[in-house]
Amino acid sequence: MHIDDPLLIIRPEIQQDRDFLARLYRSTREDLLQLGLPVAMLDNMMAMQFLAQQSGYRKQYPDAAYDIVEKDGEPAGCLITHRSIDAIRLVYIALLPHERNRGHGRRLIRALQAEATGANKTLRLSVSAQNLQAQRLYASSGFQVESNDGVYLEMRWCAGSNLPGFSGARQ
Repeated sequence: MHIDDPLLIIRPEIQQDRDFLARLYRSTREDLLQLGLPVAMLDNMMAMQFLAQQSGYRKQYPDAAYDIVEKDGEPAGCLITHRSIDAIRLVYIALLPHERNRGHGRRLIRALQAEATGANKTLRLSVSAQNLQAQRLYASSGFQVESNDGVYLEMRWCAGSNLPGFSGARQ
């Protein structure tokens, strides 16, 4: 996967990334942080939720690529992708708060779109129905809602989709 940003590097996740991944997960859970729970209770809840997420992804997608996004040599986010015969699934993408809204997520998505185009595959993802910011990013990147169960939207992008600023060519 080629990312159109020389400062961003994708590398496989290793055991030493566990603390970073827990901190990253915590930064994505504003909903839990706003509950006003005592610190010890919040820490326990976050730890349990993080472990549940990690084990759920590994059980559902055992052969997925579990990667760390680095910027300037420091962990800045993570990316989980599953490649099947006919599709690439963006299972999970997250960036640290200070790295969000800087175009990094869009560049990662475009790199996956270029890969999908080159492999003639569909790019799929699920997003929380409550995550309006991510939905806007995906919609502006050419994803279409395929289904909505009230909790998650299933979205897809097909190779050859007409996107502003995306030629579909490999870079």
